[in-house]
Amino acid sequence: MYYLLHPHCKLVEGATRGAIYDLYTHKVYSINASALAFLKDCRETPLEELIDVNAQPKTSWGNFIDELSNKQLGTFSPERRLAEIPPPAIEEPTALDFIWLEITDACNNRCLHCYTESCPERHSAKVTHSEWLSLISQARRLGGRALQLIGGEPLLYDRWRDLVIKAVAENYEFIEIFTNATLIDDACIEFFKQYRVHIATTIYADNAEIHDQVTANPGSFALTMTAIEKLRKANIPLRIASILMKINEDQFHPIMKLCAKLGVEVNPPDIIRPTGRGQNKELLPVNHFTAPITPPFYTDPQTFFSAQKNNPCLMGKLAITSTGDVLPCIFARNRTCGNILESSLEDILLEKMLQQSWHTTKDCLEKCRDCEYRYACSDCRPLAQSLDSRNNWYAATYQCSYDPYSGLWQNPTEQHGHT
Repeated sequence: MYYLLHPHCKLVEGATRGAIYDLYTHKVYSINASALAFLKDCRETPLEELIDVNAQPKTSWGNFIDELSNKQLGTFSPERRLAEIPPPAIEEPTALDFIWLEITDACNNRCLHCYTESCPERHSAKVTHSEWLSLISQARRLGGRALQLIGGEPLLYDRWRDLVIKAVAENYEFIEIFTNATLIDDACIEFFKQYRVHIATTIYADNAEIHDQVTANPGSFALTMTAIEKLRKANIPLRIASILMKINEDQFHPIMKLCAKLGVEVNPPDIIRPTGRGQNKELLPVNHFTAPITPPFYTDPQTFFSAQKNNPCLMGKLAITSTGDVLPCIFARNRTCGNILESSLEDILLEKMLQQSWHTTKDCLEKCRDCEYRYACSDCRPLAQSLDSRNNWYAATYQCSYDPYSGLWQNPTEQHGHT
C-alpha cells in the first residue's frame, strides 16, 4: 500500500523545506525537510517498508499521515500513481494581451516622481500618427484585447480621439486613458461616454496644498477633482491610483477615505517606483514601505501552472514609448526589446529579449528558484531590478525576508502556515 498526495495536491521542493499546494482549497502548506523526504519516498516505496503502520501509539509519521488525510491532502493507494489532473490551457508564448501606448512624453504637470520624466518642455516623440493607428491594428491582430493610452499626458496629443476611435473599430475589449484629468472638459466627457472609454487618474492627497506640490502645477488638484466629479456624474468607469513619497506619506489614509467618498474602488496607495525622476532617494517615504512578502500563500490551478512557464505580471503585456521603444512594462525603462520604427511588432514579439521577459519565472531568479513558495508568490521585475545594486534583471523578488537555505523568515513571528 502506498501513501500519495491527491492529484490536486502538488509537492514543490525548496533548498531546505518543501510545500504542498492544494489546488482545490488554494492553500499552500509548508513542510520541513524530513517531511519532504518522506513524501518523496512514499512515491516509490510501499508505506509498510517505510514505517510501522500498526504501531501503537502511532509514530510521528503515522500522525503526519493522519494530518494530511484529515486535510484531504493525501490518500492510501494500492498503486504507485494516481490519475493526474490535466493542467489548464496556458497562453501561447507569443500571445499579446495588453498594450500601453505612450503617445506623448509631454505633460502639463511636472510630477516629482515621474517615471518617464515628462514635463511641458519635453517633445521627443518620433512615432507618427499613422504609425500609432497601424500599431493599434497590428496589436489587435496579434491577440491584444486591452489597450491603454498614456503619456506624458495623453490628452495633450492632438489626435488622441482618432486613436480611441480606431481601437473601437478594431473591437478592443477594454480601452482606457490614463490621464492627470486636468484637461478633461465637457466635450471629453461626451466622447468618453460615446466610445465607452475607461479613465484612470492619480491623486496624491485629499487637499490642494500637498497634491499640487507633487505635481508642481498650482491648481492641478482643483482641475482633477472637478474632472472626477464630472466623470462620476456621467457614470464613466473610473479608477484612481495613488503614489506615496516623502512629501505626501501622511496621506495614506486620507487618500483612501477620499476615494471612498468619491464612490470609486478604494486601493492602498503604492510606494514611489525608483524609475525616472523617482530614482531621487530624497523622495523616498520615511514611514511607509512596500508591504513585505509573508505567508500564508494561496494559489489556484491556473496560477500554479502558469507560474512555471510565464512571469505572472509581465506575460502578454508590452509598452510602446513615443520614441518607438518596446518595453515589457512601463517601468522597465532600461529593458528595450526592440523599436517599432525599425522592426514590425510581430517580429518584436518573437525577439529573444521580450520572450525572456515574458517567461522570467521564479525558477530563473536568484534565491527565488530555491524557494518552495515560488509558484504562489508575486513578482515585479522592474522593481527588483531597479533596487538591485547590479541592476540585474534576475535579482530576487523585492521585500522578501524568507531565506530558503535556512527555511527561516527574518521575523520569527512570520513563520506561520506550517504543517
